[in-house]
Amino acid sequence: MAPSDERLVHETVQGNLQAFEELVHRYQRQVFTIAYRMTNQREEAEDIAQEVFITVYQKLYQFDTSRRFAPWIQRITVNTCITRLRKKKKVVLVNFEDNISNRADPFLNIDYNDPAVVYDREELKLDLKEALLQLPESYRAMLILRYQLDMSNQEIADALGITRENVEVKMHRARKSLRKVLLERRDERRQRDELSASR
Repeated sequence: MAPSDERLVHETVQGNLQAFEELVHRYQRQVFTIAYRMTNQREEAEDIAQEVFITVYQKLYQFDTSRRFAPWIQRITVNTCITRLRKKKKVVLVNFEDNISNRADPFLNIDYNDPAVVYDREELKLDLKEALLQLPESYRAMLILRYQLDMSNQEIADALGITRENVEVKMHRARKSLRKVLLERRDERRQRDELSASR
C-alpha cells in the first residue's frame, strides 16, 4: 500500500529526499495545470511549478500532518500565481472556450456554417478573455478554479484557506463583476457600430 501524502511529508522532514520526489511526482501535473490555466503561458507555468515545489520543500516543516496535503499545496500554487499576475501586468489568460466546449453546448441547434453566428461566438470568447483581465486577481482566480478546473466551492475554500460561505459570496461578486464588464463592452461596441452606421 502506497504511503499517504502526509506520511511522505513526515519522511521528507526527517531527511528522506525520495519521499519528497514522490510528492513531486504525485502533484506536478496538478500544480502545472493550475499555473497554466492561470497564465496560459507554458514557460511561465513551468517556472511557477518549480517555484511552488521550492516553496513547499522550504515550508514542509510548517505543514500540519493532521490535515490533508492537497489543499495546502493548491493554496501555495494559487498564491504563487496571483503574486506573479500582480507583478506582470501584461498577462494573457486562458480563454473560456475550453470550458464552453467541454460542457453542454447551449448553441447546439445553431447553424455554425452561418458566418454571423461564428462571428458572434468569437466576439463572446474575446470579450470573456478581455473582461477577465479587468477583474481583480482574486476574482480571476476564483472563476478559473470554478469554471476552468471544475473545483467545487468546498475544494476552492480548502485551496484558498477560506470558508465555503466566503467562497460563495466572493464567487457571486466575481460573476457580478464579470457580467458588468461584459455588458459595458457590449454597450461600447453597440455605440461604435451605431456611429459607423451613421457616417
